[in-house]
Amino acid sequence: MGIIEDEVVEEEIVEETVDEEEVIEDTETSEEAPEEEEEDRVVTIGDLEPEEEHQETPGWVKKVRKVNREQEREIKRLKKQIEEVSKPKEEEIKLGDKPTLESSGFDDKKFEKDLLTWHERSKEVEKQKLEKQKAIEEETKGWQTKQERYVNLKQEHSFKDFQDAEELVSDAFSKTQQGIIVQGADDPALLVYALGKNPKKLEELANLKDPVEFAFKLAKLEAQLKVSNKKAPAPEKRITGGSTGSGSIDKNLERLREKAAKTGDFTELNRYKRELRGAK
Repeated sequence: MGIIEDEVVEEEIVEETVDEEEVIEDTETSEEAPEEEEEDRVVTIGDLEPEEEHQETPGWVKKVRKVNREQEREIKRLKKQIEEVSKPKEEEIKLGDKPTLESSGFDDKKFEKDLLTWHERSKEVEKQKLEKQKAIEEETKGWQTKQERYVNLKQEHSFKDFQDAEELVSDAFSKTQQGIIVQGADDPALLVYALGKNPKKLEELANLKDPVEFAFKLAKLEAQLKVSNKKAPAPEKRITGGSTGSGSIDKNLERLREKAAKTGDFTELNRYKRELRGAK
């Protein structure tokens, strides 16, 4: 789901930047996941039934993706304008040139005073720079931790068709929306999978452009997630005679046949056969 991209760049600070790829797709691991067995779990949202599988990206997703890209470009442009306007409000300390005797009008006392002021300002500038650098590092570290947690949860759930569901969510949601999922959800991987398996609910959320409204709707939806096992098909019923297993020899029947052949009395044999037919 500056958290997603375009962090503020300082001249003295070398900043780590987030890749331009989709936020959720960035969390893919380089190693191939082992082939999983047939999936035996299903994730549902409340009482909604899972929707049927589809092979290609729905048309509405393509339209939303196009709109999202246009909005991302517009957001970047407006963000740059806002940063330019807000620069004076940051009250950034300007160091200025180091004073010289000439710049102080060859006044020794004034030069000493200007030099002392410059050194004090220099300390404040360095302190401000370190604070900004620390804030950026903490923000970057926090974001990386969230992404790593998302990857770990993906592997833990090990849904066979997770990548298909994830691609649908990446196409439908903006980077901001993806970032909200990764940062705010209790189990972002499970939530992504559930949304990918429910295109109607995915479309509904993709149309929410207000981040606050989106986050609240997402939280309510996550509270409705249910994970259950798929029902196994009932085993085929086999009718067997007495306690004899299917395909095995009925020793009692063979014994009675031999006895009847010797004595000529088929009473017991016929009674046993009727019992076998009644058991079936």
